Amino acid sequence: MADAPGLWCQQLGPPVPEDTSPPALFLDRDGVVVEEIEYLHRVEDVKLIAGVDKIIASCNQNNLPVVLVTNQSGIGRGLYGWREFAAVQDRIMEALSSLGARIDMVLACAYHDQAPPPYKEDGHSWRKPNPGMLLAAAERLKVNLSLSWIVGDQPSDIEAGRAAKLAGGVLVLSGRTSQSASAGVRSRGGYRVRVTYSLAACRFLVEYMKAAEITLGKDPSARAERAAIAAIDQ
Repeated sequence: MADAPGLWCQQLGPPVPEDTSPPALFLDRDGVVVEEIEYLHRVEDVKLIAGVDKIIASCNQNNLPVVLVTNQSGIGRGLYGWREFAAVQDRIMEALSSLGARIDMVLACAYHDQAPPPYKEDGHSWRKPNPGMLLAAAERLKVNLSLSWIVGDQPSDIEAGRAAKLAGGVLVLSGRTSQSASAGVRSRGGYRVRVTYSLAACRFLVEYMKAAEITLGKDPSARAERAAIAAIDQ
């Protein structure tokens, strides 16, 4: 379901209970959940990265929403359309479901400064590194952004998390960014940045977010939130 010609927002999981505001795990798609294919639009090219289902399923089991946020300039550039995007998404969801995992919400942005109308727009708020997709998901799902994390394979993913005031971001080396290039993405201002080989190595995020949610629930002060965030460094 596209909210506008260049935007897609689809809720797939159950609604978050009204009396809760859990952290969420935000994920880029290509190079994080599925193997990197330039302008992925063919169902037959979809291949899950090994182990991602276990992290996503762990979030599902702990009632932590998993949100896919993906730039889709290929649509804006006319290389494929929303129909192909939807087919690829269906294949990804089927593959995850067969392994007991579920994505709760999918957001995508096709706007690009080099695209023809109606997709031509420079710096659209939803296009990463802008935080629009994360903010839109938080509004719809009522998640706690300050305890949430993002996992991406490009600096723009990590910067989107920083702009949305998440707890931190993890840059994975399973997509477009090399080990040497990752050195330029740093923690600062309370926003923590980690580098690891793939989403499969991010189980610590599930444990952290669940612990942070419990800690904040017991003591909803800024002190408790800071303590929960700091726990990831131990």
